[in-house]
Amino acid sequence: MKNALWVNARSAFFFASISSILLFTSSLTQADKCRAADLGRGRGERVAIQYVYDGDTLTLKDGRKIRLIGVNTPERGRKGRPDESLALEAKQALQGALQGAGVQSRVVRLYVGREPEDAYGRQLAHVFVEGQSLAEMLLGQGLGWHVVLPPNTGLAACFAAAEQSARQRGKGLWRASLPQFVGTGSLQRGGYQRVRGRVKKVSFAKAWWINFDDGFVAVIYPENQHLFDKTTVATWRGKRLEIEGWVYAAKYRGKAQWRIKLATPFALSLR
Repeated sequence: MKNALWVNARSAFFFASISSILLFTSSLTQADKCRAADLGRGRGERVAIQYVYDGDTLTLKDGRKIRLIGVNTPERGRKGRPDESLALEAKQALQGALQGAGVQSRVVRLYVGREPEDAYGRQLAHVFVEGQSLAEMLLGQGLGWHVVLPPNTGLAACFAAAEQSARQRGKGLWRASLPQFVGTGSLQRGGYQRVRGRVKKVSFAKAWWINFDDGFVAVIYPENQHLFDKTTVATWRGKRLEIEGWVYAAKYRGKAQWRIKLATPFALSLR
């Protein structure tokens, strides 16, 4: 589904075209395990887990709240709202990996991201249990979506392969019975979503603007433009794209519109 990128020692992206990236992703299999050594962050820190909040968030015994890098799992219900599909299963899978069927001596290592904290004060990190990436485990079971937020990109290609495998097998969130995307003309709320529509216009200014038929807009901001090939972006006009990320409300010339920040090519695919 996603466009895999080759990530160098500094986690910078290089890609020539979407087709070559897709080819690279499809060549990876679940056997290509995500390795902590590829992060270039040393041996990490051995930690103990106090509480699992949901599929991608947990608390350490020292009080730190950790948000897993590379995966976004369905939300647990809040304020009377029900859980999203498979939210409880994602939490239980994370608990099971950490508890190890009652074994208390499992080695849990934490590797803080290059961007160490999010807007909510949570520490952004990779967590490995006995050498297994928890994010990769969740993605491989179809219990989360792969998300890439620079500069925390060290295992992005491997995570993309894990998700692709789950999608091909119809696992978890990729079951045919579950909705896979929202049409650009059907958006009714903000937050994390997978959006699909046809590109009406592409324009390049300080930011790069990808306008869809139904008024939806994807934006590539200057700090992320080096991750994209401008010539390839220009060819998106008239094509159907699927983009995932956090949708937000904005206004243009007094008119409300939905937008999404397109941070890396991992977040899109041609449909």
